[in-house]
Amino acid sequence: KGKIEFGPEFFMVNRALRAIRRADVVLLVLDATAGVTEQDRILAQKVSDDGRACVIICNKWDAVLDKDSSTYDKSVKYFRTELPQIRWAPILFVSAATGQRCGKIYDAVDSAIVAHRRRISTSVLNEVLRDAVLWQPPPSRRNGAQAKIYYASQVSTRPPTLVVFVNDPKLVNDNYRRYLDRKMRESLDGFESTPIRWMFRGRRVRDVTRNMNGTPGDGGSGTSFPFPHAI
Repeated sequence: KGKIEFGPEFFMVNRALRAIRRADVVLLVLDATAGVTEQDRILAQKVSDDGRACVIICNKWDAVLDKDSSTYDKSVKYFRTELPQIRWAPILFVSAATGQRCGKIYDAVDSAIVAHRRRISTSVLNEVLRDAVLWQPPPSRRNGAQAKIYYASQVSTRPPTLVVFVNDPKLVNDNYRRYLDRKMRESLDGFESTPIRWMFRGRRVRDVTRNMNGTPGDGGSGTSFPFPHAI
């Protein structure tokens, strides 16, 4: 808001920010002919920070001139690059003037609501997380310290919130958190319209094993390690 001049635009953005706080699903309407503005980035960041489901609506698609077979892909790449805060949000190119694809907005909103309230079983969640860690383990620091991921569980929805228990949350850097988020979306369908909130909590190995029933990964009734090598 500090970069927005006082005037009608200032009140418009503030009204939009208040609306985001009250919403479950946000339709972020952009001008396909003008590209992404600073105000659009502010609103996108607010959507991400508040954990709202989102669908990006690019209006005035009919006014984009000289479209060819590559225009759509280039446009998607542009908006993904300019709005990394909501890179998970689906994009619809519509025209309010002609009605082109406007009917798809309702289906997109319904899908976003389902995604925003989705819950994953602990076993499926840990299976996906285990595969991600085996494919690319957490990076090590220069002193040899490395994050060890024990297990994860979903604690809430709207948005889906995952708690991951590790030896030291400070060892899980932003790049690795983005990697886990990407692998989760690649492995499981249904998260295209919602952020996934990741929370990393420190826990000692003996505290984790105290809650286990059996040995790591043996399928017992207690909490088992999806990552035996983390001990």
